[in-house]
Amino acid sequence: MNTHTTPVRNFETEISVVVPAFNEAANIPGLVAHLRDILADCKAFEIIVVDDGSTDTTADVMRELIAETTNLSYVRLSRNFGHQAALRAGLSYANGAAVISIDADHQHPPEVVPKLIAKWREGYDIVTTKRNDSIQIPAFKRLTSRAFYAILNRLGEVTVSPGMADFRLLDRRVVNVINDMPEADLFLRGMIPWLGFRTANVEFNVAERLHGNTKYTLRKMTSLAAAGIVAQSMLPLRISILLAGFVAALTVIYVTYALWRLFVNGDAIPGWASVIVCVNLIGALQLIVLGVIGEYLGRVLRESRRRPAFVVSEATLPHREARP
Repeated sequence: MNTHTTPVRNFETEISVVVPAFNEAANIPGLVAHLRDILADCKAFEIIVVDDGSTDTTADVMRELIAETTNLSYVRLSRNFGHQAALRAGLSYANGAAVISIDADHQHPPEVVPKLIAKWREGYDIVTTKRNDSIQIPAFKRLTSRAFYAILNRLGEVTVSPGMADFRLLDRRVVNVINDMPEADLFLRGMIPWLGFRTANVEFNVAERLHGNTKYTLRKMTSLAAAGIVAQSMLPLRISILLAGFVAALTVIYVTYALWRLFVNGDAIPGWASVIVCVNLIGALQLIVLGVIGEYLGRVLRESRRRPAFVVSEATLPHREARP
C-alpha cells in the first residue's frame, strides 16, 4: 500500500486542523488544548479557528489564546455565512499536507483524530467519519437525518452515507481541488464523494456538548438539506416535468370526456365540486413545479453574481496569504 511520504516532505506543516465556530467562546479553549495534546506527536501542525460571525465573546477569547498559544491562528468572517462557508474559509487558509475539519462543540471527539491521520498515512486521500446514532441524538434529528440522506441518495448522482459528518481529513491534493471550485453554494458532504479520490471511513460516537446549545436550528437544517439536494441533482426538475405532463394528460382526458357528454349526450356534467378539486389540484402542482424551478434559478442567480462564498474581516495568519 502506498504511503504519503512525499506530500509530508513537501510541506512545512504536516497537519492543519480547521475549527468552524459560531458562538462557541466557552468551548474553544478546551478544544484547542485537547487538540494540541492529541497532535503533539505530529511533525508540525496548526490549528485554525474560523469564527463564523459570532456575536458572543469568541473574538476576545481567541485573541487571548493566540497571545499565549503557538500553532494557533484565527480567521474571523465579517458575518455569519454558514457552516459550509466557514469550512471553505478554513480550507483556503490551511497550509498543511493534510487538513482535518472538526466542530468546536466537542461532539466530534478529538480522540478520533489520530485514527484519521493513520488512515491518511496508509495512502488514503480522503478519510471521512460516520456518526453512530445514539440516545444522545434526539429522535427527531435522527429521523429527519435519515429521511434527508434517503432522499439525497435517491435523487443525487453519488451516494452519501447516512450519518456522514463534516468531521474529516482531506489530503492537500483534495483541498486544492476544492479551493479551486468556483461554486458559491458548495455542499461538501455531497462534493467529497463526487471527487472520487481514494477514501476510507472511520466511525465515531457522538460526544456530549460541553457548553451551550446546538447552532443547527430547524431552519438551518432545512436550508442545508435543500441546498444539498439542489446542488447534487437535476432530478427534481425532471420529476417536475413528468408530474406536469401527467397532470396535463389527466386534464386532456377530463376535457375530452366533458365535451363528449356535452355534444353527444347533450347534457352538462353535474357537480361543481369535482371541477373545483381539479382546478385546485392543477394550481397546487403548478406552484410546486414553479417552486422547484425557483430553487434552481435562485442558485443560478447567486452563481452568476460571482460573489465570494465568505468575506474575512480579520485573520492572524503570518507569512502566508489565503488562496484566492
